[in-house]
Amino acid sequence: MVSESDRRSEVSRLAVLHHGPLFGYCRRRLGNDSEADDALQETFMRAFKYYGSYDPTRDARKWLFGIAHNVCVEVARGRKRHTTVAVMPDPSDGKSTTEVALERLAQEENLENVRRELEKLPDRTRRVLELRFFGHMTSAEIAQLEDMKETAVRVTLHRALEGLRAKLAR
Repeated sequence: MVSESDRRSEVSRLAVLHHGPLFGYCRRRLGNDSEADDALQETFMRAFKYYGSYDPTRDARKWLFGIAHNVCVEVARGRKRHTTVAVMPDPSDGKSTTEVALERLAQEENLENVRRELEKLPDRTRRVLELRFFGHMTSAEIAQLEDMKETAVRVTLHRALEGLRAKLAR
């Protein structure tokens, strides 16, 4: 049996090691920093709570990403839809408030198109993309995490990116 202080120490160590990639993953899944922070905190609280059932021979990163994935799914399901009005910045470099607003809307529309296309991808393909670009993981790390060959990860990434480029170019 692991003492509470040992458990706390180990989960703290894991938090330091894996905070960045897990935050990027949660941010991508949830769409904003605030919810990603909350999800990450919940991930580490669950890691602490269930550390006794963790098998140290398993990959800690895979275990943590599994917890983070489940937390993000729960947050997304429980989220209530609401609209917020962003505070508009003061016009800069001679642009009117309308021009600034239109540029922001165009940028948000582009991001929404990317998000929509990502959601259409098969789960594994989307997860590989998210782990690579939002979790900042290498192909080798993704291969280990997803039980794939490294070559298969690279092929999946290449095909998914080419497909996204073609769809977004239209």
